[in-house]
Amino acid sequence: YRVAWIAARIGEELGLAGSTMQALIAGSFLHDVGKIGIPDAILLKPGRLDDEEMRIMRTHVSQGEEIVKGMGWLDGAHEVVGGHHEKWDGSGYPRRLAGDSIPLAARIFVLADVFDALSSKRPYKEPMPFERVMEILRNDSGSHFDPKVMAVFEQIADEVRDALQDASEPKARALLEAQIRKHFTN
Repeated sequence: YRVAWIAARIGEELGLAGSTMQALIAGSFLHDVGKIGIPDAILLKPGRLDDEEMRIMRTHVSQGEEIVKGMGWLDGAHEVVGGHHEKWDGSGYPRRLAGDSIPLAARIFVLADVFDALSSKRPYKEPMPFERVMEILRNDSGSHFDPKVMAVFEQIADEVRDALQDASEPKARALLEAQIRKHFTN
């Protein structure tokens, strides 16, 4: 819920609306849907994946694209599903896209996803302090992240932090539901 809400907020600031915004929200929510095709032994492995396991794990992108493409209203989600591991400098996967070749929705999502991963408590880690998260994001702007998307995110970062700080799952869900009502009803 959190990462889809963050992506939608960035999208709003960039002027996304209508089917473009709907595709961003749906893709953000479904970005890892292809992981249903990854064996549990890999998904749940407590340690580092070896090269073969990593190769298999990376297939979740193409498996996810197959799931959402051709599914009517979910069809637009394929840009996020297929591009959420690409990096601005071309060092990502699966297609090694770079710069504006990466769909805007994927460029928005990847920033939202990394912000959420760094700033959220997980079973295996505590959240990083906000200032450290922002320092990491700034340092990776121009390599991992689209500098224009990062500039827009910086304008709303405090708002995002405040809205999600100590947010329970129901609160994060309510935030996303408000975005869904706003962008899917008309």
